[in-house]
Formats: sequence, structure tokens, C-alpha cells
Amino acid sequence: MNTEIQSIIDHSLEYAGELLSQTGELYPFGAFTDKTGQVHPLEMEIDKKNIPTNGKIIETLWNFCMEELENDKISAFGISFESSIQIEEGKEPIDTVVIISNHKDEEELPAYCTQFKIVGDSKVEFGEMFAVDKKYFN
Repeated sequence: MNTEIQSIIDHSLEYAGELLSQTGELYPFGAFTDKTGQVHPLEMEIDKKNIPTNGKIIETLWNFCMEELENDKISAFGISFESSIQIEEGKEPIDTVVIISNHKDEEELPAYCTQFKIVGDSKVEFGEMFAVDKKYFN
């Protein structure tokens, strides 16, 4: 995995942990790297009178980042959100933080998924990261 994608994943998991610890919820957000490799957060400002679905937020963030990537303003990005994934048939789904990323120099990247649990009032524990084909999140 290249260093820019790893930096985006590290930043995103840290922020996801903060959100889950503080609110018990995870709303979609993004992160991107500029030309120097510096990671920056990205969130969508929400109108409290007209709250979009998580799917619409993800789509809006993705489209914005793709446009920035195509215009060579950023070098990589990742969109993060919460999802339940059933790993094995007949087993309960697990809660995961999903990071779908893109990089100017990489072909199809997978979705990076990390299981999490909230322990007690606010402690977040992350499991091992695993990769899943992005097509499962379209």
C-alpha cells in the first residue's frame, strides 16, 4: 500500500474513533492528500432543515474528490463511513469502518474495512483491517 493511502487510512481511523467515542455514531466523511502528501479532513456541511441520506453524503464527497483528483488538485482521497458486513453465512454481521479510496497513480483499490466495537461508555476498539471489492458498496 502506498504511503498516501496509508496516511489517509490512519487519519480516517483516528477520526472515526473520536466520532464513535464521542457520539456512538459515525457519519460519512473524507480525507485527501495534497501535492505534498499532507492529509486534510473533508466533511460536508449539513443543512439541519434538509438532512441528506448517508448515501447522498458519500456520493457528494466522492464526486467532489474525483473532480479534484481529475483536475490534479489532490493526489489521493478516501471516503469513510460505517457499515455492517456479514463475513460468514449464518453469522451475525460485524460493524465496520469502511474507507473507499482512490489515488492518481493506482488502479482499482479495494475498500478497506476495519471492525470496531464500542466498549463501556465510550472506548472504541478496532480489529484487523481487511480488504473488500468496492463493488459491494455501490
